[in-house]
Amino acid sequence: MSTEYIQAVSIRQDQVYLTSKSNNDDLPYHTWHCESLSKVYREEGQLGLDREILRMLCEYAMLKGSHSSITKYRRTLEAPESEEIFREASRASNAAYRLLPPEDKKHIFTSQSEAAKTYRHEERKRQDQKYTALARLCQKLQT
Repeated sequence: MSTEYIQAVSIRQDQVYLTSKSNNDDLPYHTWHCESLSKVYREEGQLGLDREILRMLCEYAMLKGSHSSITKYRRTLEAPESEEIFREASRASNAAYRLLPPEDKKHIFTSQSEAAKTYRHEERKRQDQKYTALARLCQKLQT
């Protein structure tokens, strides 16, 4: 599995650019326009952008270096408040999982039962809430 190393995030004319590289190759860091993040930024503003960058950092990316544009994300993920956000999200997810029938627990990602479908749908919502809470914390820590 690939990890994206993010060195900087910049916004120019409502377009989001990342300076990054993959751990799977020897290519140097490069700056590139990220259309998906640009779309989120245009539609939802800074809170949406922060949410999606924090999602990336929690799921498949890492911060590298000390560029000022990524400092707020590092501070957010290291803040004691973020630990509580993660704990609460984990508690909610575990509680919902415990309610599933045993067969769905065995095949949670492939089961087509209504209970499993509902669980997956609600889990996506819980993840969005977690990343939104982290984004709000990110903005709070900036002020």
